[in-house]
Amino acid sequence: MQFKVTEAAFEGFRLVRREPRTIAIWAVFSLVASAALISAMIASGFGRFMGASTQGTMTTEALTGFFVGELIAIGGGLLIASIMGAAVYRAILRPAEAPLTRLRLGGDELRLMLLSVIMGVVFTGLLIAMVIPVALLGVAIGVAGFMGGQGGAEPHVGAMAGIVLVVLLGYLLIFAGLVFFAVRLSLAGVMTFAERRLRVFESWRLTKGRFWRLLGCYGLAVVLMLPIYMVMMTLYFAVTFAFSGGDVGRAMGEIAQPDMTSVAAYFNPARIVYLVLAGAMGGVLNAVMYAPAAAVYREIAETRPENQAEVFS
Repeated sequence: MQFKVTEAAFEGFRLVRREPRTIAIWAVFSLVASAALISAMIASGFGRFMGASTQGTMTTEALTGFFVGELIAIGGGLLIASIMGAAVYRAILRPAEAPLTRLRLGGDELRLMLLSVIMGVVFTGLLIAMVIPVALLGVAIGVAGFMGGQGGAEPHVGAMAGIVLVVLLGYLLIFAGLVFFAVRLSLAGVMTFAERRLRVFESWRLTKGRFWRLLGCYGLAVVLMLPIYMVMMTLYFAVTFAFSGGDVGRAMGEIAQPDMTSVAAYFNPARIVYLVLAGAMGGVLNAVMYAPAAAVYREIAETRPENQAEVFS
């Protein structure tokens, strides 16, 4: 059984229309969770690292604060993402559960967190495995060009051009490879949620023969998210520009590198407005981002051999 690409891609917007109160609650949760996570990062000493790096006075205490802050950011980010992902999956696959908020913190969310960590390790390994041959090929071309360039500059220039070409093609191939694996493993999260057990590579079988349809579905979902994100960033820049007294350079600096030396310095008026905007749109963005995979799984899960065996047993 196949799924309709556009139907799955628009599932998030149908969820927004069907459960606007839930989306509003998600927006508040996103705002509060983001503010709490950033505050915890700054309080951990991350701000000391930012200040030390700016002033050129790096200390062991500042580095410790950086690593602690990064751990808080990664752990908190994974927790928030798992809670939101499970909430969207719950709304689509288990609509009877937690009908008001869809938000919980239990086995489903912890399994999704563990899956994220495993996937991070898997994709890091894939990236290294793909980068190594490209790097070796580039080095080989460089050495060959250097050896051939002993008698003149022309082979040397050709070798440099060859290295650049290999690097560019290598990056494209690496990107294509990561996209391929990401699409083939894209149902691991929703399978882990739906089946209440860790499912890492089982998505590979379920997505077999569906790569291009899935890629089109996810690509369309990204295209649908872009206008929302662009509106949010445009409003953020406009607010920051206004609070910076009309100084474009100062506004861009505030956006690119916010002051994280203290909680009070970070949560300036422009940043508060941005967080409110991000929270307001966060509920919609999460729905649009996580819903397609859940919609796809809902349509094709019944075709899995074990499900057919249960039906006909």
